[in-house]
Amino acid sequence: MAAPKTQGAATQGEEDSDGNRGGAGGVSYEDTKDYILEPLSLPESPGGTTSLEGSPSVPCIFCEEHFPVVEQDKLLKHMIIEHKIVIADVKLVADFRRYILYWRKRFTEQPITDFCSVIRINSAAPSEEQDNYFLLCDVLPEDRILREELQKHRLKEILEQQQQERNDNSFHGICMFCNEEFLGNRSVLLNHMAREHAFNIGLPDNIVNCNEFLCTLQKKLDNLQCLYCEKTFRDKNTLKDHMRKKQHRRINPKNREYDRFYVINYLVRLSFHNLKFDCLSTN
Repeated sequence: MAAPKTQGAATQGEEDSDGNRGGAGGVSYEDTKDYILEPLSLPESPGGTTSLEGSPSVPCIFCEEHFPVVEQDKLLKHMIIEHKIVIADVKLVADFRRYILYWRKRFTEQPITDFCSVIRINSAAPSEEQDNYFLLCDVLPEDRILREELQKHRLKEILEQQQQERNDNSFHGICMFCNEEFLGNRSVLLNHMAREHAFNIGLPDNIVNCNEFLCTLQKKLDNLQCLYCEKTFRDKNTLKDHMRKKQHRRINPKNREYDRFYVINYLVRLSFHNLKFDCLSTN
């Protein structure tokens, strides 16, 4: 139960449990602004789009434990419990694997207290009952610059992938509603589903990683799950009748799993990241 409390305290400005700011070993902007002497070098990451199978693994920052990219939360939990390190605003990190690999290397070069604020837990208790957690966040200029570079790099990759898909005329897909086969550009299949089956996931030009998107949707249907309300049914006919009668031939807009398939979300994330620091710099 200590981990959630640590994370909550950390986001309120590097305080110990008595409300004192800048716990032992904490780093300030002035202390760290001179650390970056050259442009950041981002670690290599597997090229191409993320596939549904064979997802690369991510190592722990401190030990040899590895976790699949899709099990990011398990790695974060491991690092909190085993190594007492918390990464702030991790959902805003554009490329989690590259981020971890970068800090894994940096922590072998300098002590962790050169980069992280220290949050003391139970500071009023006897020394043997006290504990220190380490907060890695974008208050550190090096971390902020790394996050910005990862955002820009990811946006560049996504726009290149989108352009490649828009120009690709070797697409092959099957309609998930009538099993009609389509060859050529992806827009032919997407427009068919919108026109013939009233299933509209957006304009083809706004979608990226289309094959993965369609595979994700097909897998849900194969599992007899409604794409909108996400309820599971006993057989295909019951599912089809439900989606038709309830007009559920659309995706659930509240399901964040689909965010990565829309280019706009990468643009918004970068804008939000820049706005956050514009606000901080004016305060």
